[in-house]
Amino acid sequence: MLRSFRNSLFWISDWFQGAEIRKHHDAVTKINEDQDSDFAIQKRKQYLNDLLAHCRKTVPYYRNLTISDSLLENYPVTNKNLIKMSSVSFRSEEYTQKKTFNASTSGSTGTPFTVLHNLDKKKRHIADVRFFWESVGHAYGTRFFYLRIWTAQNKKSKFLQKKQNIVPIEVFKMDDSAIQAFLEEVRATDSPKSILGYASALDRIVTYIQQNHSDMSHANVVSIIAMSESLDLPTKKVLAACFNCPVVSRYANTECGMLAQQTADLENDYLLNLASYHIEVLDLEKDVPAEEGKPGRIVVTDLFNKAMPMVRYDTGDVGTMGKIEKNGRTQYVFKKVEGRKMDAIYDTQGEPISSFTITNNMWKYIELTQYQFIQLSETEYKFKLNAPEKFLREEELMSEFRSYFGENAKITVEYVDEIPLLCSGKRKKVLNRSAS
Repeated sequence: MLRSFRNSLFWISDWFQGAEIRKHHDAVTKINEDQDSDFAIQKRKQYLNDLLAHCRKTVPYYRNLTISDSLLENYPVTNKNLIKMSSVSFRSEEYTQKKTFNASTSGSTGTPFTVLHNLDKKKRHIADVRFFWESVGHAYGTRFFYLRIWTAQNKKSKFLQKKQNIVPIEVFKMDDSAIQAFLEEVRATDSPKSILGYASALDRIVTYIQQNHSDMSHANVVSIIAMSESLDLPTKKVLAACFNCPVVSRYANTECGMLAQQTADLENDYLLNLASYHIEVLDLEKDVPAEEGKPGRIVVTDLFNKAMPMVRYDTGDVGTMGKIEKNGRTQYVFKKVEGRKMDAIYDTQGEPISSFTITNNMWKYIELTQYQFIQLSETEYKFKLNAPEKFLREEELMSEFRSYFGENAKITVEYVDEIPLLCSGKRKKVLNRSAS
């Protein structure tokens, strides 16, 4: 009842302001349901042409390039460092006196990065978020538990928590007692609710559930969404079985917004948000399209940020694109999102190894609370392991992973009490610290 009231109140408020979010939501839904429809192609072309014309006219960086057309491939690929070095030149002169909103992130490196968003971009983002929540059965106004690191900058007031029906859960020190308290709070009411949180936090919850045989199937959890990193398939399966609901991963960033998400229908593929972004997958070394079915750099053009346009922005992440045709409709997806290019790992012969080789094969070592795999050089690797009891399968672990990386792989083990979170809230399971 209260959920329906919140939903109705939201749309009434939007109606009094011109129903702009409703219009965005309708467009996002129609485009993403069939991304090769005449409507989708025409609208996306219009969005892109309008954005690039705006850039050439009002954004110093693009105006100085003297590009006279709207062919996206003629525009240079940008990245966080380039924009940070000359951020003023990326800001639209049209918005110097208009209200804008700061979207700030520290990212994995801890280096601050701020992008300006205009009001229409903010409204489009709200529509994007609603669409992807709805794709996993979560209606607006449904309570959700938000598992993340909470700081003075992102902390929500009691009023906003009530208004948005959010239950903030701190994950900085998520020990067994904190997890037990969280699960008890989720079970405390029969009303529907969802869970949104870091994949690393959900991993810890799964470990606790397995060790304590917790049953959450009657907690009325509607959906579980992982952010910051992709969930491993084994983790997804345990959560789905335990909570009896869809479990998906979301691919988004602060500077752009909601880029892609797994849905209840697509299972392990990520539906690209082509309604609001033009998304390319480029070769790992050159600014040309990656070979079909091959991993490449994820490069994004935000179609709605006019205050500080992000055109061909290299996210620093790697993905593999695919296409799904079903019931006369077409949707474009990421088959994989494997994280940052700098964390790609290689065997002793220099051949790339998917990070999923690590994550999907570590599942059997259930006695470990946490792990991290680090490539140190061409032939040297290290496991950092957090084990509450003495780990008796160390030799089995090293033998297994030598079979993946090469019999000449030098694998060492370091035991730690905790693997810390990065500034972004991620707890990286796979790192490459080799000079190459």
